[in-house]
Amino acid sequence: MAAQTTQSIEKVRALAGLIRRRFPRAEVRFVDTVCRPTKQRQNAAIELAQQADVVVVIGGAHSNNTHELVKTCSRFCERVHHVQAANDLREEWFEGVLTVGITAGTSTPDHSIDEVEEWLEQLFLRRSTQPPVHAMAEMQRREAA
Repeated sequence: MAAQTTQSIEKVRALAGLIRRRFPRAEVRFVDTVCRPTKQRQNAAIELAQQADVVVVIGGAHSNNTHELVKTCSRFCERVHHVQAANDLREEWFEGVLTVGITAGTSTPDHSIDEVEEWLEQLFLRRSTQPPVHAMAEMQRREAA
């Protein structure tokens, strides 16, 4: 079994287990070809969501990778919002928040991430409060470099 997918590695392994149970006499081998940036981003998203009061996931509405990040973050943080751009953000999402986590799908343009980050900084400046601690999965920027 080979899987080139943006699904989480846990989901792919579960599928391999289902195939093994369905065909107990067959030899089922799983060759892990899950996209490395996807795995790295999923792992970073878990760490991020465990530390944040709110997580903002930036990415396209039809991006499976982004949807998987939303699902992953939602397992570890109750307040997760998927946005495509800064104009999708809502001030009320950040009431009483100390830590905002930001992550993005692998194909999300840097300018979209920058706009969301800028929007959040401006929000907290307008409120005359200390800006939240930003924890950001920046793997996309490092991979592009």
